[in-house]
Amino acid sequence: MKLKENIMNKSRGSLVGGAVGDALGYPVEFISSFEKIRTRYGGEGIARYDKNYHFVGESHSCGEALFSDDTQMTLYTAEALIEAYRSGTEVLPLISDAYLAWFGGQTGRKVKTAYRSELAGIVELNQQRAPGITCLTALGDIADGREPHNDSKGCGGVMRVAPVGIFGAAHGWSTETTGLVAGQAAMITHLHPMSTLSSSALAMIVQQCLLSDHVVDSSRLKAIIDDTLGRLSQMYGGYGSVVDKFKHLVTLAVSLEDSPLPDWEIIEKRLGGGWVAEETLAIALFSVLRHIDDFKRCMICSVNHGGDSDSTGAVAGNIIGAILGSEAIGEEFTGSLQLHDLIVKFADELTLSDYDDRK
Repeated sequence: MKLKENIMNKSRGSLVGGAVGDALGYPVEFISSFEKIRTRYGGEGIARYDKNYHFVGESHSCGEALFSDDTQMTLYTAEALIEAYRSGTEVLPLISDAYLAWFGGQTGRKVKTAYRSELAGIVELNQQRAPGITCLTALGDIADGREPHNDSKGCGGVMRVAPVGIFGAAHGWSTETTGLVAGQAAMITHLHPMSTLSSSALAMIVQQCLLSDHVVDSSRLKAIIDDTLGRLSQMYGGYGSVVDKFKHLVTLAVSLEDSPLPDWEIIEKRLGGGWVAEETLAIALFSVLRHIDDFKRCMICSVNHGGDSDSTGAVAGNIIGAILGSEAIGEEFTGSLQLHDLIVKFADELTLSDYDDRK
């Protein structure tokens, strides 16, 4: 397979995979333990889409698998990257403006910006799907002309930056450039260094998985993770002990690949809930390494715990999709996924180097 075709296949896998993990985990996001998930869904927990559930006052029964704010913001990130390439405009201001467009859809506010978003006209991408408080607050500050001030390391940054890794792979960015752009994209709303490190790491890992000349098996993914951690130490040396803490958690997640304990127990007792960025990435990496040849098992692992299941599922889906490609996902997950064709379209456009080819 030619490199470009391979990147496009893996781009689809990463973007669709993220939406699949998000949609699978969304109904159990606020269930506080695996035992309670199992009580509702059976022995292995949630293993297929729940298309008829009640969530925070919302009753849903439309025959589609809904995704959350994670995939909404991921698509806005992708849209901004595509527009930046098409117009020759600086990337980060466009990403910020795209998030403001999402914010306007969430709140009904008219935000002053010259950015014109195709996604702002799509109802499903502007319905409230448990949007993160930090994202809303920070973007509200920006909309009001203020600089955000927070120390949040919530997962609202890392869950939306996989498109930066895809775009970087397709457009020849260095690994460091990809990491810096992703980290800065997360910093638009989340200012704690752990959010920056996690977001940089995810984008760099996705990029290297897309570009790998070899099959990304467990050994190869561990090498990519190790390389990423080394680069982060050089890129973010000023963060001091925060880098060391981040590396320790990621290294722990990698080391647990062959643990005899059940997936859910490892996650809940060793890796955390995924409510903060570094835990989201750690759970996702553990899930991918644990089930690197099986997309479905990876998804089930990544969402069945008493934490932020949609975000851990989304990030795991971004990574395993970048490894296995779109064919590994299967009709079971793609057939009823909300806005599947739009997600594929954006995945393809992230990889195009000449937008005239679309016409």
